[in-house]
Amino acid sequence: MNILEFNKKFPDEQSCKDYLSSLRLRQGITCKSCNTETKHWYLKSIEKFKCSVCGSRTNLKSGTMMEQSKVSLQVWFMTIHLMTSIKKSFSCLELQRQLGFSRYETIQNLMRKIRLNMGEREMKYKLSGEIELDHGMFEVVTFPDLDQFGNQKKEDLKRGLGSQRQSPVLVMVESRERPQTKLHKKNREMGYVKMIVMDDLKSDGVNYEVEKNVSSDSMIISDKSKSYVGLKNVVKGHKSDVIDKKEVMKKLPWVHTVISNSKKQLLGVHHSVRKEYLQTYLNEFCYKINRRGFTTDLFDRMLVSGVK
Repeated sequence: MNILEFNKKFPDEQSCKDYLSSLRLRQGITCKSCNTETKHWYLKSIEKFKCSVCGSRTNLKSGTMMEQSKVSLQVWFMTIHLMTSIKKSFSCLELQRQLGFSRYETIQNLMRKIRLNMGEREMKYKLSGEIELDHGMFEVVTFPDLDQFGNQKKEDLKRGLGSQRQSPVLVMVESRERPQTKLHKKNREMGYVKMIVMDDLKSDGVNYEVEKNVSSDSMIISDKSKSYVGLKNVVKGHKSDVIDKKEVMKKLPWVHTVISNSKKQLLGVHHSVRKEYLQTYLNEFCYKINRRGFTTDLFDRMLVSGVK
């Protein structure tokens, strides 16, 4: 759905309300009083749903990612459309200008809720088969602490993996071998992707995330990092090799492509990211790359996933 089709489909606030109400009735509504999904009727005059069992009423936005938001549905719909209709991403400042909002924080919170919902959607499935695994160090913005007089303390920056300006991200990519028909083509085919911001790269933390996000009958392919020594305890197989820099794109081609492309997107679109928001930006990146082959409209998919 392009921008002209979107404007024709949702010309005003009422059209958005009608669409959301019909979508919620199709998806089913959980009554908070009955604590189960029951049949509801939509009372258009007061814009609420009525439970057929107990008669309690539910607001139009209640139980969705738009709950308790004072922003109009038309703005929500436009934001979801813009965020899902392009391959890369929209910066918050650009979206603020396009929508004509005076407060940056309003659009920032709106986009963050959408990205969080994207992450929740990605958590519903596990990776399987052969999986390339590695980690990348992503540059993040840090703010120095203030002393008792309100002055900034001199920040003692560490180097390497412990640096305050570097955040480790665990990256897992489904990958299977395929014949290399052309020189510029990779010898492996990419499937789904997961990216998880880590506090550190200790073996216990890596094992926990792999166990939570990867099927137990999978085969992990990685380098000889000490962070991955315990992976054989959580998956069926683990193949690790000492990989020379010249061979990395042959043995782990897709995981490093994903790391490189995500870093370029963060730098090119957002320029800088605070550590506490890094996971939400990676949620958006993974959500889109995992749906790169979908022919259906991602706007509808995003709206459905945001209705609980």
